Order: sequence, then C-alpha cells, then structure tokens
Amino acid sequence: MQTPSSEERRFFEQAVSRYQADLALDAAAQAYLAGRGFGELEAGQFRLGAVRTPLTGHEQYAGRMAIPYLTPSGPVNIRFRCIEQHACEGHAKYLSLPDGGSNLFNVLDLKKDSPFVCVAEGEIDTLTLSMCGLPAVGVPGVNTWAAHFSRCLEDFDTVYAFGDGDDAGGKFSSFLAKEAKARPISMPRGSDVNDVFRREGADGVRRLIAE
Repeated sequence: MQTPSSEERRFFEQAVSRYQADLALDAAAQAYLAGRGFGELEAGQFRLGAVRTPLTGHEQYAGRMAIPYLTPSGPVNIRFRCIEQHACEGHAKYLSLPDGGSNLFNVLDLKKDSPFVCVAEGEIDTLTLSMCGLPAVGVPGVNTWAAHFSRCLEDFDTVYAFGDGDDAGGKFSSFLAKEAKARPISMPRGSDVNDVFRREGADGVRRLIAE
C-alpha cells in the first residue's frame, strides 16, 4: 500500500474515532471482544471499534468490528471482522478496504525494547500476543506478506512464527522460517493463539515460547 495522503490519514482517523465511540454503544461487539479476552482497557489500547454509524463508503461494513492498523503517525488501514456467532457461510469473515493493499499489523510493537518479536497469522492472535507481553506483528495470511516486511524484523535476535494449529498454519510458519528466518512455534492441533489464551491465560501463551 502506498503511503496515505494527508486527506486519507484524516479520513482514517475520523473512521477509527467514530467506530471507537460506536463500540461503547454496541453490546454485541463488546460481548464478542469479552469472549476473546479483550476488556475495555485492551479495546481502547488497540483502538478497536464497531461499525454502527458507517462513514460514507463504509456502508458494507455495518455490524462488523473495526480493527485499525496503527502506526506512530496514526491509522493507515482498517479491516472489518464479522462478529456473528456463525460459520460465515456465504460471506467473508474479514473484509478489507478496496485497494487497501497490504500492511504489517501492530507495527507499534516494533518499537518495544525486546530481543525478540512474534509474527502471527491474523489480527486477533497478534493482539493477543501483545496483550500477553510478547511483542507481536501480524498479517492476515501468507498471501499478504510483502518482501519489505522481513527487513522490518532484521533488528531482532529472534523471530517467532505463530501459525494456527492446522495445515495452513504450518505452511504459514514454514514460509516465515524461510522468508524471515523465524522459529516456528508448535501450536496445539486445532488451536490458535487466542484459543490458548482463553484456556490457559497469558502464562499459557508465554509457555509456547519457553517450550
């Protein structure tokens, strides 16, 4: 994705601020986040939102959770997640902005004083790792990885790859082992980072690296 213009940055900031305010009025979105282990504090830290009053051009995202891509200079992208309790048959679980391009998610964690960084498959898992005290960035999947992302990780002694505990997750971790010299983390079969967090808490997530 090209660097957003000043006008685009203002629009992103307006959207993120509005959807943050919408979240305070959206019981369903709050319940979804609580079920994932995100309270009001965490939602505010990551500026998560809900699309109740969509801005012009965002009408198709109504009813979804808004996940902003934050940088030191403000939000540069947003993804929208379905929060209905169903298998999302007939529609995508996630929607991206048209021509939104690909960004590394949660790049603010790259500024943390740490000898290691984690790379996760998906925004929720990325935020879960960060919430557990493990600096983390993420991408929606292998197909969205850009060559320059690897250069963003070069200053860390160790890069950990957190793919889901399935075949696709294994391919994600193997890809990062090649592209970013990452160490694949063995995940419980059928589980992702957030599943482990909900079962075992932050200590359980941190043990994945210790093991």
